[in-house]
Amino acid sequence: MMMSNGDTVTITTGNVRRTIQNAALKQDSRIAYAYYPSYTGMPLYQRKINEAISVAVPFRLGDEESPIASQNLSEQFFTNALHDLAKRYSDYITSTSDVNEAPWVLIDSTMIDDQVLLLGKQTDLVQVVRYRYEFAGGAHGNSFITIALFSKTTGKQLAFAKDIVTDLAGFKKVAEAAFRKARKIPGKRSFTKAGYWFEQGFGLSENVLLSNDTVTLIYNPYECAPYVMGEIRVSIPLKNVKHLLKMRSR
Repeated sequence: MMMSNGDTVTITTGNVRRTIQNAALKQDSRIAYAYYPSYTGMPLYQRKINEAISVAVPFRLGDEESPIASQNLSEQFFTNALHDLAKRYSDYITSTSDVNEAPWVLIDSTMIDDQVLLLGKQTDLVQVVRYRYEFAGGAHGNSFITIALFSKTTGKQLAFAKDIVTDLAGFKKVAEAAFRKARKIPGKRSFTKAGYWFEQGFGLSENVLLSNDTVTLIYNPYECAPYVMGEIRVSIPLKNVKHLLKMRSR
């Protein structure tokens, strides 16, 4: 499916699925993909995003040694990834070692937001959001979200804390207050006593989701707390931190 989400930007989206089974169980793994179709004059940022997506696609054979970035993606590319997952699983259950261990269930999805609005203004940013869940047959599966920001002007991948925040100490102060409010932690209580892993003081999440009017910190399981607490999201009104951010308009 071809999807246009503003101006002349076209993004290809779709789904691929693969059933993996043994004598006792049968499970579906799937990838919901998004990428920019290749064309003459393709902007640098689109090529860089396609490369980042291609490297992140799991379980292509040989990934551990030398993941190969590709600008030219297709449905077959993602179909092949699930084929290789099935191959690895087959190798694993017939192997005497765990070298080829691979998830029993894989759910992987990517979303590209090429029209990031902040306070109603079109920005220079593209936001790539990826969700992944895998289950290898243990006590529980593992899931995580990753968010990458790219500049349309330079094609460079940006780090939120380094490239977007202009006053990191000021932003962390606002974020800590929002975290305590969301998680109902009194100001005088330490994070460690409340069950969080901020031994060196409050820390920002590795992944930050931007929307027109909010900045959301997303902490994956195990990032700042035990697995039982799950994913933790803390949303901050953009108006409260806009003076601490570098928001370049298009």
